[in-house]
Amino acid sequence: METPIQITCFAGLRKFFDPQIQVEMQLPASYQSLILKLKEINPEATEVLDHCRIAVNEKFVPHTELKTTDEPVYLIPPSSGG
Repeated sequence: METPIQITCFAGLRKFFDPQIQVEMQLPASYQSLILKLKEINPEATEVLDHCRIAVNEKFVPHTELKTTDEPVYLIPPSSGG
């Protein structure tokens, strides 16, 4: 059974996705699988997605970690300041 996953997109990702999106995924799944699913939804976002950090429960998680719950995911693309 697939589980709905809430995703919040920040900064440059909002050029490719709404600020809040939802995808359906079979859990457990790696966060990399979530990134691949988003690339399928919008291939133009691939370059940004390849460099995004993922946060869950107010901490960054590695792309290889398994997602086992329906907790919200936050995608933070790289940014530069000046």
